Amino acid sequence: MAKVDRTKLITRTRILSLSIKFIKECFNGELLNKNTKTLSSNIKISAIIPVFNCKRTIKAAVRSIQNQNMSDIEIILVDDNSNDNTSLIIQKLAEEDQRIKILNNKKNMATLYSRNIGILNSKGKYVMNLDNDDLFMNSDVFDVTYEEAEKGNYDIIGFNAIDCKNYYPLITQMNDALCHNHKDGLTLYQPELTYLSISVNNKFNPNDLHVWGRLVKADVYKEAINNFGKNAIGESRNSCFVTWNEDCAMSMALFKYAKSYKYIKKYGIFHYKGSTTSSNVSKNELKRYGELFFLDSIFDFSHNDFKGKKYSVEMAKEKIFKYINNFKSEKNKRYLQAILHKMLSCRYISFKDKNEIKKNLKKLIA
Repeated sequence: MAKVDRTKLITRTRILSLSIKFIKECFNGELLNKNTKTLSSNIKISAIIPVFNCKRTIKAAVRSIQNQNMSDIEIILVDDNSNDNTSLIIQKLAEEDQRIKILNNKKNMATLYSRNIGILNSKGKYVMNLDNDDLFMNSDVFDVTYEEAEKGNYDIIGFNAIDCKNYYPLITQMNDALCHNHKDGLTLYQPELTYLSISVNNKFNPNDLHVWGRLVKADVYKEAINNFGKNAIGESRNSCFVTWNEDCAMSMALFKYAKSYKYIKKYGIFHYKGSTTSSNVSKNELKRYGELFFLDSIFDFSHNDFKGKKYSVEMAKEKIFKYINNFKSEKNKRYLQAILHKMLSCRYISFKDKNEIKKNLKKLIA
């Protein structure tokens, strides 16, 4: 029987215990850093939260940012036309902290649009995303990730997240809920970066395609947003309204423009499973569009032609073709046709797969 390294176990248990303490303090509304409420002229990190009907969780999420050791930050809350008293809660938070800025959507625009609007209006050197029902796990997340990014001039710093269904987690729950678990110090450059998230036996690993759990250089993120969806059959504006798989598609865009990525073994985000963000209110046809947009984004953004294109074929066969008869809207049918034609022109598609694609094209046209 292999020996257990009890030193590591003790260290991990202590780290998670401190995280649980921090999470509880934030969720109870405690403001630990009471003297850091002035907006700096040199903003290091902009924290972005899309906000929608989250009256029970938004204060804790914001507190987990306010309670960071780093004070040279801004907090941008994009209210996606909430219809509960969320707007009143965030307004009160903004009144007590100059670093909090509120942007308001005139109508419900969903998570991707809201997050991107926040990023485009940010002034920090780096961007950190957080969902409106998640929390940062420690007070040093911003310090650690910023230092790593600056030291190595990395465009993206990735770190661990913990998935739990309870805001008052136990150590045992957190031990079993680790996400983004790569080797410590993993460093990637293009073209390897693009394929990081599709690296396990050529299978999709969704935990690696979240836009949260990463510190991203703001210039890179803004470039990705400004070019997001330009090839989507003349519907670049509509791509901002993707409400399904939006994290996956946006991650692929980031991977195109980022030149380097480093993963560090830092427990950074407590991710609440059971989210009520606005991305969950979409209808089936919008979900289908999101699936299509993600498939298209792999073709448009991947720098690793063979692996990226090979995965696109597998995804099309396993997911798109399976539901091909469920596409009802003409918009989705036209979009799928465009993607299938793109596949046919790809030199990595096998003769057998091309025949299958042609058969499905005939079904769509019929």
